[in-house]
Amino acid sequence: MKEKSAICFIEKNYMTVAQYEALQKETGINNFKSVERAIIDMRLRKSTIEIEKVKKAISITENALDEIIPFIKIGMTENEIKTKLETTLQDLGAEKVAFDTMVLTGENSGLPHGEPGDRQIQYGDFLLFDFGVFVDHYCSDITRTFAIGKISDEQRQIYDAVLKANEKAIEAVRLGDPIKNIDHAARTVIEDASYGAYFTHRTGHGLGLEVHEAPSIHGENKEKILGGLLFTIEPGIYKEGVGGVRIEDDVYVHPNGEVEVLTSFPKQLTIIDAK
Repeated sequence: MKEKSAICFIEKNYMTVAQYEALQKETGINNFKSVERAIIDMRLRKSTIEIEKVKKAISITENALDEIIPFIKIGMTENEIKTKLETTLQDLGAEKVAFDTMVLTGENSGLPHGEPGDRQIQYGDFLLFDFGVFVDHYCSDITRTFAIGKISDEQRQIYDAVLKANEKAIEAVRLGDPIKNIDHAARTVIEDASYGAYFTHRTGHGLGLEVHEAPSIHGENKEKILGGLLFTIEPGIYKEGVGGVRIEDDVYVHPNGEVEVLTSFPKQLTIIDAK
């Protein structure tokens, strides 16, 4: 017989109603409390071993992206490129993709959460890749944006603003400062470039065992930047009729405060000759 004061600690955000009812029936316990915060705190600071696994996942994503660029031709569809990319990732040792791979071109690149389809690559398009993989249970997450054949003055302005926002946000990562400073640094650059209305999401998120976990890099997060944090920095501008640019890096804060950008794929604008 259970103690009247018995408490069962569960992850309420993950347990289904069916699991909850089965556990209640099996144990007879009616007092359930969330253990979510304790687990989040345990997972928040990554160890050297964890970071090495993330680095392996990043290496696969970057090598795959490097291999896929020469494959791209005018007239190919987003889905064709996505299929080739995911096959390459598997060949390089990825266990599985970390989330639905995004390959978006032209007006579709202006959709922050767009899905690849049959849209064909055209001369003058942006081409945006956002993808990651799992290696030994830990994941990567990278975004890079390219231009096909040429680029307009406005496209270059957008790209340059996003790149500067990415760099300034990374510079704002300082041990002990509030996390919101990272978001503010990126957002200020984009607002100063007159594209503030087109930056419509947070600047980043934690990653590790999941592709989206704590901490959340947004302008209201007053929590401190701690040693051991691993998160993305991914500002973007998305303008209808022009397209979108996002540049995303994975950033680790060492216990001594050193900031290491784990992703290394070039961020300067690359124009793909996709004839």
